[in-house]
Amino acid sequence: MRNFKSVVCLIFAVLCLVLSVFGVSALGKTYYIEELKMSIDIPDYMAVATRNNKPTMTEGIYLEAASSAPDLDIRVLMQKDDKTEEFFNLSLLSSSALDEYKNAILENSEYSDCTEGTYGGVLFLDFSTYDYVKNTEVYGRQSITIVNGMSIVIMSTSQGDALTSEEISLIREIVSSVKFDEILSNAPKASVWKILLIILIVLVVLLVAFLVFSYFMSKKSREEKRRRQKELERKRDYDVLSRAEKKANRPQSPENLGGYKTSDAFFEDAFGTNTSQPSQKPLAQAGENKVVKSSRQAVKSTGYFFKNLKRELQKSKKNRKNSKKTKKIQDRKPRDYDVFSDK
Repeated sequence: MRNFKSVVCLIFAVLCLVLSVFGVSALGKTYYIEELKMSIDIPDYMAVATRNNKPTMTEGIYLEAASSAPDLDIRVLMQKDDKTEEFFNLSLLSSSALDEYKNAILENSEYSDCTEGTYGGVLFLDFSTYDYVKNTEVYGRQSITIVNGMSIVIMSTSQGDALTSEEISLIREIVSSVKFDEILSNAPKASVWKILLIILIVLVVLLVAFLVFSYFMSKKSREEKRRRQKELERKRDYDVLSRAEKKANRPQSPENLGGYKTSDAFFEDAFGTNTSQPSQKPLAQAGENKVVKSSRQAVKSTGYFFKNLKRELQKSKKNRKNSKKTKKIQDRKPRDYDVFSDK
């Protein structure tokens, strides 16, 4: 029985030891930075300040940790601008773009010895740094990355002396403990809005160009329509004048003058002369018998004369009858239906 109790106590002791090991981080305490959606482990012996317990923290700094032994300061900084939003994720950059970004940092004399490391699923660039501030040499390490459109820097510095191997190992453990809630591959909202803005600008430009083009085309069409209308009016006027001119210059035949010939026509028929156009007889017909021809013309003209004379007499007789009827109508008393009478 005693052995059974001893075994149970041993099992409980082992469980408590195991649970205590899993419940505490390797470095000490885990700190979560809400603005960065990131957590990091800091040793217990270091004094830590965040924006939760120090609201007056300098802009751009989100965590400060310091210790006197060893003399080591750790800061977590974040910056966001157009460049970081353009890169968005350092792990997704091409090798040439990554080398360009790395060389741009190494151009600063404070940075040297760049190495690459992946912490929390994110690519970091580790630089050795050196600076001289207030007559004091400052040695350090900086781990720089770009994730979710933010540039995050974990800065470790030691004043007076260079970093020891133990301090470098501690810095590496702290950076390795970094974890992010979510790692995005790109900026969908920003890209979508940019694409929509570009599409909107293109549509506005096309609409303005279409309206300008339509205005000039309609103006040109109206001018062309006016020009054609003027051409038609000019052609119509020309046709009217041309017909009038042709009609004025057309020779009138005796049959068109009220159905009978004038005295000039009788004269021309009787004697074979034309007052408007002098006849030019060929020399071959000069020896014709003029007497026979004149006799024929005289007989023909006499027939026309008596025919027209008979027509004129009938017409004058009819006019006299109409005038008598008109006098009789005027003598009698007018009536209402006379107003609508055609006679």
